[in-house]
Amino acid sequence: MKYIKRLCFVALIFCQTGSLLSHMKPIKKDGRYYYSSDDTYNHISFFRLLGQLSISPSKWKDKIKSWFNFSKKTNKAYELLNPTQTIPKKESDNLEITWIGHASFLIQIDGFNILTDPIFGDTKAGPITISSRAIAPGIKLEDLPHIDAIVISHNHSDHTDTNALKALGKKYDPTVYVPEGNKELFTSFGFSRVVESTWWEKGQLSKGDKNITFTCLPAYHWSIRFSLSSYRRSLCASWMISTSNKNIYFAGDTAQGPHFKEIAADFPSIDIALMPIGPTCEGENKHKVYHIDAREAVDAFIDLNASCFIPMHYGTFFSEKEMLEYPISVLRAYWEEKETALDNKTLLFARCGQSYRVS
Repeated sequence: MKYIKRLCFVALIFCQTGSLLSHMKPIKKDGRYYYSSDDTYNHISFFRLLGQLSISPSKWKDKIKSWFNFSKKTNKAYELLNPTQTIPKKESDNLEITWIGHASFLIQIDGFNILTDPIFGDTKAGPITISSRAIAPGIKLEDLPHIDAIVISHNHSDHTDTNALKALGKKYDPTVYVPEGNKELFTSFGFSRVVESTWWEKGQLSKGDKNITFTCLPAYHWSIRFSLSSYRRSLCASWMISTSNKNIYFAGDTAQGPHFKEIAADFPSIDIALMPIGPTCEGENKHKVYHIDAREAVDAFIDLNASCFIPMHYGTFFSEKEMLEYPISVLRAYWEEKETALDNKTLLFARCGQSYRVS
């Protein structure tokens, strides 16, 4: 009889947590990570590179500008974003968010200070500058408060600033939460506490009587780190940062996919969603296989059923002129178009370098 009771109990648990059984898992094949069986796109293509090299002279002019530090006076995005720099509080019991630029945020809550995908300089491949910053970081590296945790979505160089990470590791030795396959990289940066996770795994950090949970979640992207041999050798992820009464979703880099609805099923109350809206150019999303554009980001936000949308991953680096200016206008227009589905939702354009208290 007692075995029957145990079987009934297990059956009850499976029924109550059925969503756990349907969680999507990354596919690992020959040491490489894939979002799903449909994720067959080869991001590294010689013929595609030739196509990019054959762009018009005006496009090349914009690209060449990105390799040098150009004047902010010629950068309309700089005027549009009106960035500033701030010295943040040492800590905050309330939820305060400061956009540093690109996918880098300082999140302060319950006395914890958390950084997402820190980048404080230009995008580099070793010593080579790939793309210069259009705006300065909203917080200077030296003005950061004590950092307790760093959350990493993937290993691309515009999300992992080598120099900044080495400095952060040396000064604060924070706990770093990384997707599977990235621990060795972050250990090489000098971090002694690196928590490596696959999708749906949780890690917890404590400070006094406060606890914060970091849940590794799916993202539809790809990884590479300065060598062809590293292609797809590490996982890409989004993250949920959770306290006793708040859930903050950090999307990282991702294409559109069913993972947003799955995340919503596990987290029915998401207070903030930090969503990428770039690169967004006129016409069809040319990067659809690994990036959502502004419209798709709104659709993903609706799938998440989150309360507040804060855009990121735009306006920080100069790659093409329209990528700095266009995403904002597209996001505003599409938000109005989806007004019915977005009833009681908030769109917050965070000024780079300004701290926002979010209730």
